[in-house]
Amino acid sequence: MTTALKHRKLTQDELMTEAAALFGDDPMKWAFRCPHCGDVATPADFKEAGASPGMAGQECIGRSLGALKKPKPTNTRGCDWAAYGLFRGPWEVVVPAEGDKPERSIWAFPLAVPEPVAADA
Repeated sequence: MTTALKHRKLTQDELMTEAAALFGDDPMKWAFRCPHCGDVATPADFKEAGASPGMAGQECIGRSLGALKKPKPTNTRGCDWAAYGLFRGPWEVVVPAEGDKPERSIWAFPLAVPEPVAADA
């Protein structure tokens, strides 16, 4: 499944503000949706998989769970997609200049908007 998403350009501060509003102040709980397979993963998921939590939002969790291995495991979630690969992620996050590093863009997965909670009937 490929999720068709429009390009969105935002600053790093805008991303952090939006993520905190959706998921709270703990960045380990911020969730990102893979635009290729639709899997939702948090930095905590990456840490639990033994991978860098910083990869959340730039790689599908499947990459950390074996999707790049041959043969691919059948009991894993996600896929092998990355926002910085041949096909860029749909979100462009502008990171401010720091020291001798100029302002730059990084490509990312979109935040996974939480599903609405059904009201008890």
